[in-house]
Amino acid sequence: MQALLLGIVLAQATPGTLSLSTGSVALNPAQQQTITVSGATPPLEATLDRKLVSVTVSPDGTGVTITATQATGSDTLHLVDAQGAHADLPIRVAFNAGTIVPQTTLTITGNPADPAWLDATVSNWVRGLTRTLPGATVTFGTVAPPAGTLAPGTSAQFSVPVQIAGNGEYFDQSGATTVSVQNVSLPPLLPRLLFYDDDPEHVASDGVLFRGAVSAAAPTRLYYYHDDASDPHRLVVALTNDSQDPTSVQLVDASAGPNMDVMHVGQTLTKNFLLTKARGEGVVVSLSQDDPYLLADVPMSARQLVTGAVDLRVLSGGPVDVTVLAVSPGVDPRSLLEAPTQPDDGHHRTGVFDISGFGDDTLNYTAGGSDATLVVGDTDPTPPAAGSAAQGHDYGDYGVTHTIDLTLTNPATTPASAYLFLKPLAGPARGGFLIDGNLFEIGCVRTPVPYQITSFDLGPGQTYRTVVTTMTDGASFYPVEIGLTATPPQPSAPQINAPDGCFPKPQGPPAQ
Repeated sequence: MQALLLGIVLAQATPGTLSLSTGSVALNPAQQQTITVSGATPPLEATLDRKLVSVTVSPDGTGVTITATQATGSDTLHLVDAQGAHADLPIRVAFNAGTIVPQTTLTITGNPADPAWLDATVSNWVRGLTRTLPGATVTFGTVAPPAGTLAPGTSAQFSVPVQIAGNGEYFDQSGATTVSVQNVSLPPLLPRLLFYDDDPEHVASDGVLFRGAVSAAAPTRLYYYHDDASDPHRLVVALTNDSQDPTSVQLVDASAGPNMDVMHVGQTLTKNFLLTKARGEGVVVSLSQDDPYLLADVPMSARQLVTGAVDLRVLSGGPVDVTVLAVSPGVDPRSLLEAPTQPDDGHHRTGVFDISGFGDDTLNYTAGGSDATLVVGDTDPTPPAAGSAAQGHDYGDYGVTHTIDLTLTNPATTPASAYLFLKPLAGPARGGFLIDGNLFEIGCVRTPVPYQITSFDLGPGQTYRTVVTTMTDGASFYPVEIGLTATPPQPSAPQINAPDGCFPKPQGPPAQ
C-alpha cells in the first residue's frame, strides 16, 4: 500500500507535456504566426536557443506569437508553465525557393497550332513565368497535349505541374500553373528585313552581340548564330519597349542547340523553322516599359553552338528593341542591355538586309527536255543591305527562306519520272525542304553531284505544280544547286567518313 501511494505522489509531481496547435513552425523572414497552447498553467515562460525570432506569450498562457526577423536559419522554442509542464517547438526561417504563378493567359497564332508545338510552347511560357532563387532547382511536369490541333478562334486550357526544390536552403514549393491558351487569327507574317547576327561568331566575353529596332511598318526576321569559345556563357535574346504605352508583338520562333555538332544544329533549326513558319505558329506578347522579355536564354559550354530564327511583327505600339547578348552564368542580362556592341571578327557576317521578295524563285521542267536548275546562296545575288552605310553581307543567304514555285509538265503519251535534287558546290552541306506539308532532309554531302530530295511521277499529258520552301542550314557551305532532272540522282547521302562523305578519314600510305 505504501509503494502504491508513493507512485501516485511521484506521478502527480512529474511535470506534464503541453499541447501545441502545431508540431513545427516555418516562417519567411518578417513573417508572423500565432500558435495555441492547451493545458498550460500561467505564467508561461518562453526561451530560445538562438533568438532567431521574437516571441510574445499571452498572459493567460493560451497563445504564443512568433515573429521572424530578416535572419534565416533554425531555432527551437522551449515553453514551460508554472507547474513545470513543457513543450519544445522547432522553428525554421527561410525564403520560399521560388514563386509558382497559379494562372496565366497565353495568346498564340497557328493555322492550326500543332499539339506537340502547343505542348512545348505552354511549357516554355510557364518556365518563363516561374521565378526561383539562386541555388533552387525547378522541375516541370508533363503537359498533356490536346487530342487535336487548335484552330484560330478557339481556346484550350492546360495545367503544368511545377516543383521548386530549395535544396536545404529554402522552403520547397509545389503547385501547378493553369494556362488558358487563346488562338487568334492573324494574316501571314512576311518579314521585310533580316537582322543577320553571326559576327563575332565565337563568344569569348559578356556583352552585346547584336542590336536592332523593329517598327510596326517593317516586320523583321532575326537570325542568330553563335558558339562559345571557352568559359561558359548564356546566349540571351531580349526584347524591350522604350515607350510608356504597352507594345504588342507577334513572334514566330524556332531555335536549336546547344550542341557541338554544328551541322546537326544547323539542320535542326531549318527543320523546326520551316514547319513552325508554315503553320504560322507563334505567340503574341505584351511588352511593358523597362520590363525586358527574354525570348531566349540558353546556356553554352565550350564549343557548343546555339542558333535561332524568329520573325517579329509589332501589332501595336513600338518600336521593339532586339538585343542579342552573351551573358555569364549568374549575371542579370538587364545589366548589359546598354553595353556597347562587341567588335566583330572581321568576317562582316552581320547587318540589316532587305529580304522583301528576295528568295522567290521558279523552276519549270518539261519531261524529255533539259534539266531545270537554279543556284541558291551565291554571292550574287545576295540580300541587299537595308542602308547604304552598311558594311556587312549575307553570302549564303543565311536566315533567308527560298520559296521555289515548281511546274512540271509531261507532254508525252507515256508516264515520266522527275527527280528534285540538291548538288553541293562549295563544300559540306545539308538541306531541308518543305513540299506539300512534308519535310524532306538531305544528310551531309560534299562532292558536287546531285543527291535526291524527292521524286515526282507524271502521267501522260499531266502538269503538276507545287511549292518548295527551303533555307540555308547554318554551318553548311553554300551555294548549292537545286534542280529537276530525269536522271536518277544519288539516292542518299554517304556515310560521313566515307571517301565521298562530308569528312572522309585520312588515307594511310599505300602498302609496300
